[in-house]
Amino acid sequence: MQNDSEIIKIENTINLYIEGLYERKFNLLEEAFWEEARNIGVTAENDFWFKTMEFWKEKCKIPPDQQQKDKREITVESIDFWHNSAVVRVKMVIAHTDRIYECTDFLSLLKINGSWKIIHKLWSARNVKK
Repeated sequence: MQNDSEIIKIENTINLYIEGLYERKFNLLEEAFWEEARNIGVTAENDFWFKTMEFWKEKCKIPPDQQQKDKREITVESIDFWHNSAVVRVKMVIAHTDRIYECTDFLSLLKINGSWKIIHKLWSARNVKK
């Protein structure tokens, strides 16, 4: 069925995003995102965040310390698509050594030349526990 195969393709893009973000692998983020994608959000401390792909390129140059990696629970809560556009909601509960917070990403995707790409990431975070 066409819908099932499109959902699988969207999920594949989301999995590239999640692994690229968590493992700081820019090549995966670059595959998941459109090159002019924007990342806009509000941190748990209410700081406004506006980043481009260049930010992630620089951040990914520093690999995560495997010993200090945060514990994360990641859930794809919904995928809604029609024709060549989609919106995906991803929830992450992230446990740092000093606090726990949750982050919800709303990812807008378009199917460009047969591939699903994240065009825009809108997110917000809040502290759950300190």
